[in-house]
Amino acid sequence: MTRCFAITAALVVLSLSACGKPQPAPVSTPAPGVPLSDDVASPPESKPAELPVATEIKRVDASGFTLGEYLPPLDAGKIEIAVPDGWKPLPRDSKYVVRFANVNSGGGLPRIEVIVEESSLGGIADLTEDNVIDFASAVGKHLQESGTAVIEPPLPMVIGSVPCARYVSHLKLKIGEGTLLVERQTLALLHGGRLYQINLLVEVDQLVESRDAAYAICAGIRFPDEQ
Repeated sequence: MTRCFAITAALVVLSLSACGKPQPAPVSTPAPGVPLSDDVASPPESKPAELPVATEIKRVDASGFTLGEYLPPLDAGKIEIAVPDGWKPLPRDSKYVVRFANVNSGGGLPRIEVIVEESSLGGIADLTEDNVIDFASAVGKHLQESGTAVIEPPLPMVIGSVPCARYVSHLKLKIGEGTLLVERQTLALLHGGRLYQINLLVEVDQLVESRDAAYAICAGIRFPDEQ
């Protein structure tokens, strides 16, 4: 009897010892996927992938593009923009130089938004065919540093006679209580130290259908100080 009691006591001690022993902390599994937004930064522990840099200029013939009338000079008279065929201007908004909606979209997507800001990307003030490759490289570096979710990296282009850098990124738009993932094609050009961005917003995989409208706007841009 005494022996049985001793064995039982020993088992209790071992059980208590095991319960008191620190256990390894559970390993958490990251949620699959990271929401994409206008400028989504990579996690601190990872380094953003370097964007490829194109070394050749892509040229687009603008002879087939159709534009309507030019709007009154915009950005305090610094730029003139024409309405692309099949599109209409949206009500003015101080956040944009101008906005356009497709006449069949009901004011939704696709949509074109032109914005402007002061810029010193690559130390360039005015974009030309001679520096557009360097400018596209500077745009790529900026996108990489900001963590922008790029689908197509910056490409140096000349649309008609207008040099620009083109890239495509993902963007989340707020729709009511939810969000909608869209694709955004950006045509970036510099004049007088001002960075103009022609942003075409479309539903995913719908870029090609509206791409030429943004190209037409870019090709038709006029700067009064050059005339």
